[in-house]
Formats: sequence, structure tokens, C-alpha cells
Amino acid sequence: MASMSASTEAALELQAQIAALEQRLYRSQVASSVTDIEPVLSADLRYLHSTGIAESRDQYLAGLGSRVYEYGHIASRDVRLNVSEDLAVQDGVVDMTVSAHGAPKTLLHLLFCLVWRREAAQWKLLYRQATRIHDAP
Repeated sequence: MASMSASTEAALELQAQIAALEQRLYRSQVASSVTDIEPVLSADLRYLHSTGIAESRDQYLAGLGSRVYEYGHIASRDVRLNVSEDLAVQDGVVDMTVSAHGAPKTLLHLLFCLVWRREAAQWKLLYRQATRIHDAP
């Protein structure tokens, strides 16, 4: 995979497009909006939570829709992006507040990896994995 450090116009446009998709993902999670998040998720999605639970696209959407996951603020930082022809890999740190079924939200700091795949003319989230950081860097 080539790093996105190249400053070509196409590379900058792609970097902005993937960053916008990441932000759409987070806004949809905070809003618990299955309608908004569904179009950015690949049918082949594998969503790995920091708890070790792995879900398919349908399982994740069901959990989001039934408010198993109740997200508050979500913001990423120190994000890197590497792209090949049809895959884009983001990694960095995400700070989020989250709870389940009405419990108080807890602030988590996670190392994350998002893998986006170009499917037809659209980028879709193929894989997500997160690991807790106990002390925020």
C-alpha cells in the first residue's frame, strides 16, 4: 500500500473523501441512525469491538438500531491513511463515550483500524477493529 503522504490533487481528494466517510460513520453512530450508516457499510463488514465481540454487518446494524450501543461524543486523532487501488486503511486513536441500554456513558480511548474497500464507485467500510488504551496518550 502506498502512503497518502504524496501531495497530488487526487491523493488529497481521496484523503478528504475517506475522512468524510469516517465522520459520517461517527455521526450515524451518535444518532443511532441505521438509515445513515447502512450505505457506508460493506455487505462483508466485520465489526470488532474493543470488548472482543465480532459482528457481521447485520448484527451490528441490529445492535445500533436497538440501542445496544449508545454513543455520545466520538472524535479521532493521529489518523494515518494508506491506500492501494481498492483498499484504504485508516488507523489512529478514537476517543468516545459509549454505553448500553441507558447506562451512564463511559469515556474510552481506543486504537482503531478502519479498512475501506472500493465497491463499484463507492468506498464502504469492510473491517473495523478497536483496542482499548487504558491511559490516554
